[in-house]
Amino acid sequence: MRVVGIGGGHGLAESLRAARLFADDIAAVVTVADDGGSSGRLVRELGVPPPGDIRNCLIALAGNEAMAGLYQHRFQSGELTGHPLGNLLIAALTEMTGDFASAIHEAGKLLECDGRVYPATSALVDLRAIVNGDVVRGQVAVAETEGPIQAVYLKPHDPPACEEAVDAICSADQVILGPGSLFTSLIATLLVPGIRQALRDTPGKRILVANNRIQKGETSGLDGTAHVESVLAHIGADTLDAVVVQAPVLEPDGVSFDRRAIENLGIEVHEGHVSTEEGGHDPAALAEAFRALGSERRVAN
Repeated sequence: MRVVGIGGGHGLAESLRAARLFADDIAAVVTVADDGGSSGRLVRELGVPPPGDIRNCLIALAGNEAMAGLYQHRFQSGELTGHPLGNLLIAALTEMTGDFASAIHEAGKLLECDGRVYPATSALVDLRAIVNGDVVRGQVAVAETEGPIQAVYLKPHDPPACEEAVDAICSADQVILGPGSLFTSLIATLLVPGIRQALRDTPGKRILVANNRIQKGETSGLDGTAHVESVLAHIGADTLDAVVVQAPVLEPDGVSFDRRAIENLGIEVHEGHVSTEEGGHDPAALAEAFRALGSERRVAN
């Protein structure tokens, strides 16, 4: 089975680990909207797209554990404080190859990755949000906003999609969206027009992995139905076939779902205990959910 994951680094990494348990071919399409921490510094200082989310997905697919540990080493002193070595390596390879996607490929070869990782776009983009009628600029600022997010968008509006990412989505049997930060990771990736169109065009089953917990600030006050509706509002109707939700709802800050409301949107709901004790996603449990959902799209009544 060909599986493509879409989203941001930490959440998507768990879906990629799940895919390694059953898929024959794996690819990831990853956001490049991050402007915080090491990634943000490299964007501002070197003019390269942010590598942090990319690095986390490469690590999830890595076959060479020793090299993966080296990529994750974070400097603790001097001017490099806070930079993971993997971020610096991807930045260096970008300068050497002159192409961000090629740099990611080379970084993946060093890790002996079981799959490919692609940026949604190799262009520099800025994530913005409408909050209470005002514009909030930058991924970190959007993630930390305390007001309700009405919409998010990219500047520029139409960055070119990575062609290999589009091809991977269009040839997938399953396309897995998330989990991860709703607006600043998942939807930010889908805002690239070519990626959004590929999601519409793919014959593969499109599966959203719902977040287990509310993300303070970014999704405060949103239930699971609102999560799904936010995705559809940004990428269009008839772009999701199924959603995987944690059941029972975690306490005290789990995301609650109205199954009937989601099914009324034409979306299949798969409920299961997919959470770890810490509240993240369990790759083995996710793998079982993905196997159960298969690759056949739901036939509308």
